[in-house]
Amino acid sequence: MSWDEKVVLVAGVGGGLGTAVVSALAGSGAAVVAVARSRRALDALEAGGRSRGWRLRVRTADLAARGPIDAVVAETVSEFGRLDAACVTAGRWAGAAPLLHETPDADFSGLFRDNLDPIFRVGRAVLPPMMRQREGALVLVGASEPIRRTGSAAYAAAKAGIGELARKLASDYRPFGIRVNAVLPGSMGHDAPLDPPPTGGVRPRNATPNAPWEVARAVRYLLSDEGRWVTGTALVVDGGSATLGSEPAD
Repeated sequence: MSWDEKVVLVAGVGGGLGTAVVSALAGSGAAVVAVARSRRALDALEAGGRSRGWRLRVRTADLAARGPIDAVVAETVSEFGRLDAACVTAGRWAGAAPLLHETPDADFSGLFRDNLDPIFRVGRAVLPPMMRQREGALVLVGASEPIRRTGSAAYAAAKAGIGELARKLASDYRPFGIRVNAVLPGSMGHDAPLDPPPTGGVRPRNATPNAPWEVARAVRYLLSDEGRWVTGTALVVDGGSATLGSEPAD
């Protein structure tokens, strides 16, 4: 299938990576349903999509509850007749302090809730229509090891669980023709341009406006038919900081 034939849901859009993923997919020709908790995160994206002629739908849904995302998926399948792929970009960062023995119960469980519950609820909603089609692709967004290490214990554990969850889902849903992978980004800015930055001769560098686009390109590959032989993997996309020990210089 070409992108013009694909329908993709991107959940947890709030700027930065979510904007870049939606832009990469819609700009390639896919019909994209962008989901965010608040309308404010979607207004600029919707206006930009309209001016570019994208097939873009924006929807608000609180991923902390089951009903809203179920309704969005049902509406998507009703309108387009199918759902080919989904990406979950939702999550919440927490710094290293306090140490584990000083961490309140609510803070520890809250980080698991905010980083893993959205994947659970979106996955539970999108997998059944993909199973009926006998094909589909799902990408979960976690965090690279250096990012996990600089966060709190609860954040590190929750984000590390995303890679293992992707492998488990890849195994469970392979008989239905569904691929599941994780992308593990390094540090990224909170904003991203709607149009792709140049790539020729440009060295990927984290903590810049381009970093979300570098990750978005990896997401697009894993959701595409070009990635049809890839499932159960956790792809680190951090400009090499996990292996070099620091982010690339200018």
